[in-house]
Amino acid sequence: MRLKILAHCIYCLMMSATMTGCVSATVTAVNLGISDAFIREWLYSWSIAFPIGFGVLLALSPFYRRAVDAIVR
Repeated sequence: MRLKILAHCIYCLMMSATMTGCVSATVTAVNLGISDAFIREWLYSWSIAFPIGFGVLLALSPFYRRAVDAIVR
């Protein structure tokens, strides 16, 4: 059971880091363009988005998993 919870947390960590990183980089690039300030502003926005995305994914992924299981059965 502990291994399953750990695996779920690691999955959520990796998925939220990837998704929030890509989305915040895209939005930063659209708003600022690729400039000298890009990395600094992207990391700032990602530092805000990542903890929120991680918490939301951690909380909601069990519900999404059940919904997907119900749809595909």
